[in-house]
Amino acid sequence: MAKEKYILVTTYCKHSNIDREFIEALHQFGLIEQQFQKEDHYILEEDIVEIERMFRLHNDLGINMEGLDVLTHMQRRMEEMRREMVLLKQKLRLYE
Repeated sequence: MAKEKYILVTTYCKHSNIDREFIEALHQFGLIEQQFQKEDHYILEEDIVEIERMFRLHNDLGINMEGLDVLTHMQRRMEEMRREMVLLKQKLRLYE
């Protein structure tokens, strides 16, 4: 089991020029997870790619949080379906 790595939100926002409010909004919509320790907020290192993707969609295309929620849900569902198709293809090969 891999150990999860966390990054301090204020440090990440400082280096990426992404507003802390944007990170908070993503968390409120359930699009990313945050860990809280005392007064510090942390995000998972693996969520950074998703945060940056959603930030570009929000800034470049003007997609609001509800739209980001829908797009993320659709993307996750499509990935789930892709994995299911791969599994079914593997099972089918057994019968060929």
